[in-house]
Amino acid sequence: MKIAIIRKKYTFHGGAEGFSQTLITQLAEAGNEIHIYAMQWEGNPSKNIFFHKVPVLTANSFLRDLSFAISCLFLLKNTSYDIIQSHDKTLYQDIYRAGDGCHLEWLRQRCLRTGLSGKLSIVLNPYHWLVLFLERMIFKGHRYHKILVISDMVKRNIMENYGVPSPDMELIYNGVDLEKFHPRNSIKYREKIRKQHGLLNSDFVVLFVGSGFERKGVQYLIQAVESLSDPVTVLIVGKGSEKKFKGLKKHQKIVFCGPQRDIEKYYAAADAFVFPTIYEPFGNVHLEALASGLPVITTKNSGAAEIIEQGVNGFVVERPEDYKVIAEKIRILLDGSTRDSMSREARSLAEKFTFQRYTEEIMKLYNDVIADQRKELKGR
Repeated sequence: MKIAIIRKKYTFHGGAEGFSQTLITQLAEAGNEIHIYAMQWEGNPSKNIFFHKVPVLTANSFLRDLSFAISCLFLLKNTSYDIIQSHDKTLYQDIYRAGDGCHLEWLRQRCLRTGLSGKLSIVLNPYHWLVLFLERMIFKGHRYHKILVISDMVKRNIMENYGVPSPDMELIYNGVDLEKFHPRNSIKYREKIRKQHGLLNSDFVVLFVGSGFERKGVQYLIQAVESLSDPVTVLIVGKGSEKKFKGLKKHQKIVFCGPQRDIEKYYAAADAFVFPTIYEPFGNVHLEALASGLPVITTKNSGAAEIIEQGVNGFVVERPEDYKVIAEKIRILLDGSTRDSMSREARSLAEKFTFQRYTEEIMKLYNDVIADQRKELKGR
């Protein structure tokens, strides 16, 4: 099968970009011919993978995203691929993968948690208007044959905000590399990473992984651990500024580690994973943590909450700003026997989300879309 995949760029610390890279590799290894349309890509070369550079204007994010969407339209409209799948908001595709969720819903959740100046900055930011325009063009303009959603939450968001009918959407949960992310990594990496950050093996360590600290709730995580009397260390891995959080740090050890290429080593060094997000379509980090044997604490505003069993392999908090509830769940995990039991259950849950399962479901979707398109052509 000849497949075009659209994604603006690949960076090693980007969860969505990393997922796209793994998908591309899996599809190519299965014998498909994959053509990547991106402004830049750092993935490993393969005999079945071809890169097409998309020309963009890079003066700012508004011009970048607008020019990328327009360029992809002109580059792909007269091509002969079996499937064109976009992982970004573009104007021409067979399958639109809503991996970034629904921007309108994210802005709504953000507005609920900000003051007047924050609301004004959202309204007056032309970039948000562009993203909403592109989103509306895709959903209301029916610029897709199928929308691929990565959680039921995202599916509901799109239905409620844009009136897209349920049959137009296909839910396929993400997959995870169960070998790369494994509890046995703790034997190899736990002590090394902890020493690197001045931690003892006996320290209780909470891990956060993600870029975009505001949306993903770093503030609430810090407030939660600072409200605990027990000593807790937090490792924050990802791209973002720590300046705005300095005033929140009081007596606990909060370490901003920056982006890390070998992220599996940090999961291996932790005891629990906490992700108090304001809005997250799913978040591959949840599966990576579960696969590494870490109990997960997240919020109902994450699509991954749909797979977490309360008190079995993690906890789901109703609202991210309820930091005292987050602290209460962290306190439960301070108990070693409880944590060990939940760790085993976490790994067991992750094993249901193999990349092989994901690739099989994607290929079935591709074949269904191709069959539907042929029927439509015959009916004309």
